[in-house]
Amino acid sequence: MRCALIGLLCLLVSASCMPLLDGEEYNLAGQEVRLSILHTSDIHSRLIPYDFAPLKTDTDLGLIPEAGPFGGATRMAALLKRERTRGDRVLHLDSGDCFQGAPIFNTNKGEAEFRFLSGVRLDAAVVGNHEFDAGAPNFVQKARDHALFPLLSANYFWNDARESGNNGASAVTSPYTIRMIKGLRVGVIGMANISSLNSIVEGGNSLQATPLEQNEAARAYVDLLRPVTDLIIIVSHLGLTEDQDLVLGYEGYYEYEAARPFILRENNPWKILEWRGEEGNLKSVVRVQIPGVSGIDVIMGGHLHVVLNPPQSIIDPSGRKVLLSHSGAFAKYVGRLDLVVKVPAEPSLDSAELVSHDYHAMPLDALWCNDAMRAYYQASFWNPGQFASQPKVRAAMEECSNLEDRRTTDLMQNYILDMDFNLQLTSIFSYAPSDVARRNNSTGGDSPLGNLTADSMRKRRRVEAEMALTNSLGIRDNLYAGVVTQEAMFNVFPFENTINIMYLSGVEMQELFNFVAERSTERGCVSQAQISGARFTMDCAQAQLNNLSIPCNPNDGGAAKWCPQQDREGHAPWQCREEDTLTRCWADPATDIQINGKPLDPNGTYRIAVNDYIAKGGSGFRVLKSNTTRIETGISLRDSLIGYMQGFCTCDDINAGRATSKTGEHCGTLIDGVWTVTDQVRSFCTQAEAFKSALQKKVGSCTCGQLLGNAEGAAERCGVPDLTPETLQATCNIPAGPYTGRCSCREALAGTNPTCGTITPQLKNFCENPTAMGIAGAIEDGRIGRRVK
Repeated sequence: MRCALIGLLCLLVSASCMPLLDGEEYNLAGQEVRLSILHTSDIHSRLIPYDFAPLKTDTDLGLIPEAGPFGGATRMAALLKRERTRGDRVLHLDSGDCFQGAPIFNTNKGEAEFRFLSGVRLDAAVVGNHEFDAGAPNFVQKARDHALFPLLSANYFWNDARESGNNGASAVTSPYTIRMIKGLRVGVIGMANISSLNSIVEGGNSLQATPLEQNEAARAYVDLLRPVTDLIIIVSHLGLTEDQDLVLGYEGYYEYEAARPFILRENNPWKILEWRGEEGNLKSVVRVQIPGVSGIDVIMGGHLHVVLNPPQSIIDPSGRKVLLSHSGAFAKYVGRLDLVVKVPAEPSLDSAELVSHDYHAMPLDALWCNDAMRAYYQASFWNPGQFASQPKVRAAMEECSNLEDRRTTDLMQNYILDMDFNLQLTSIFSYAPSDVARRNNSTGGDSPLGNLTADSMRKRRRVEAEMALTNSLGIRDNLYAGVVTQEAMFNVFPFENTINIMYLSGVEMQELFNFVAERSTERGCVSQAQISGARFTMDCAQAQLNNLSIPCNPNDGGAAKWCPQQDREGHAPWQCREEDTLTRCWADPATDIQINGKPLDPNGTYRIAVNDYIAKGGSGFRVLKSNTTRIETGISLRDSLIGYMQGFCTCDDINAGRATSKTGEHCGTLIDGVWTVTDQVRSFCTQAEAFKSALQKKVGSCTCGQLLGNAEGAAERCGVPDLTPETLQATCNIPAGPYTGRCSCREALAGTNPTCGTITPQLKNFCENPTAMGIAGAIEDGRIGRRVK
């Protein structure tokens, strides 16, 4: 069932006392006024500018690949303050998940995030699911001590604060807030996330909250606020589909006893579409159509990290237009939605009318303050490095840097120092000749980084499992081409997840793979897990057939009579499966399962490695939660992958033709059963050796590396009286060398390119000896197949 109904019928009791609104007297009756909504969402602790490779969707929205690093609190604060000065009536809303996703969260657990948002005068935020990553008590403490803005969650029914052991979340959250903005009364209702908090639907959960059905919660508060406001805005962390469902309605499954009051009511009744069981039985499950909510004007959404440009326009059941806007994630953009609102001449329940709107997603790159330079970039085709190397572009970046908010810089300083001291973020332990992607963009199966992660878990010392499995969404970023640092690994694994060992029977293993296939089917047949030591096929077509719930009578011909028999080749055999009051046609959606090259043995027992989050039932892995063999190793996924990659072959190994590294890891990747070093890696290693040799070439008593960027007075220093700049250039002729992630090693050592950023001792050591670093590489090897027909 989608979520619980407890508390909805008495929802308005806790909201019966409307707040008093103070402020200057305005009479807007009959006027058209402008309201600007500044929108942030899913910041995920990206308070420090960071590097990544922008996708085409990002560049289409104006992000400039050569204007990295991206995001950052000082830029966002300056942009928000600038935009506030450009509007007469301005409201800043945040759609949740400001916590988790970058190393700064690992050291301060959300304090910096809430202090930053308070400092930029955020008007209201909805509670995101990641706000609870360090536990509900941590969220409550950080909100109480550092959040100077309302935190909203209209669809959570919190446990009674008077109960012993209550976490106090009800004291730091509220269902809505009303803002008076120069005479315009704006009601803001928060719709918090349910879909990613699997344990929330269970009684006695640690969050101490019961989820309320989203449309009925929203409907109750819209009905409450509509008479006393001009505009109703939902700030949501539900997700895009759920945001649309708020307005359009959706189908859900409930026990008839729970749904009956809503089915029988006079206004906005739920419509029964199907009975799953005896009609009229209070315990039977019914499929119902839950109507959309009338009276919402704008929804500012988040959770799925998308940008809606332009915003979607949806028509509610009463015929009114509702605007739906999403503004992306990871501090890449600040959204600005400008509304022209007509206030009625006379008091009316229909309230104000949206006359027109305009939306912009404002990129947060190094040119955040210069629209003219952004237009200059978009007007031409640029070869890599060409745009950023121009003096006027560098000057524009410097100007934007000088305009960043210094008050926020001061706020962040201690957090940055603490983070650098405790986490050693600049440490380098591997090199990636090309991006190692966390997602499979071709088949939707296994991914390069997913394979590396799962392999590192399975092979880890003190784990040594037969198979490993981790959830795909636990891997939060790619490894980008260049040096792989500790900071990059925190971006990949921001959660403090650890490896757990479990023992599963063959039957449980089948159930585990079935769940992965089913969950992946719900997400476009894109695998929601990454595995090692196993192979299987996600039969998404079968999972869809299972969802049809075709009735089956095991006592009257069974599956052979009741279940479709056409085109069954390759699918698992049909079964008549009993579920509650229904017996339906069902077949395993996970097929061709092999563990270390052998078919899954239903009678066997398997030692597997999983992360602690899914071991405890996270992301819906109930088969793991119900297993009682869980052993906590305390080994983090981050450290496991770091250790695994440190043992990889170096260019010294590859250039020497060695088959394995010093730790015994095979050089290259396994392709068709053969360990193969790709042409790309061989080419990189050849170039790295040539660069290293060029640096070591002698010029008198000096080396070319010592003279790089420091050629003045070389004749005297190196004891070569007739040395000229021309002969020095001809003698050294140093190639570009490895790409660090921002610039070439030659530029980094010479100090000639400001885009290189700070050259740390670790980076300098790598560039001087690039062939001694382990090479990180991986491929999609087909260990997860899929079937969609």
